[in-house]
Amino acid sequence: MKKSISLIILLFILSGCGNGSDRYNFSGSSENWDVFYVVDVSNPTEQQQTGTINFRGEESGPETMDYSIKYSGGSSSGIDVPLVKGTANTGRGACQGCAVIQKDEEIEVEITWNGQTEKLTLINKK
Repeated sequence: MKKSISLIILLFILSGCGNGSDRYNFSGSSENWDVFYVVDVSNPTEQQQTGTINFRGEESGPETMDYSIKYSGGSSSGIDVPLVKGTANTGRGACQGCAVIQKDEEIEVEITWNGQTEKLTLINKK
């Protein structure tokens, strides 16, 4: 009996030891681009995010492109971002004391290259 009570108490303690963070995997595609954006929310006012932009067009890919990523709590952008084998990274971003991205939010992305522009919407793949 003492062992079962001790085990139950231990389980309650261990269940409270999780890091409590949520990971959201946003993605979206357009005619020429695939975008993947990962957001790790560690608490209601702190997050880290990183993204990958892949060229998937039929023509040869551009050497550089510009992008902007917009969500309810903020935005990020890059100008003349180089593509290596058709892929660019948005870099790693973080904020503390901010309004974090929500799991059901839609993220707007605009990509410009070689005089062309495409817009796409990223959604969380639950």
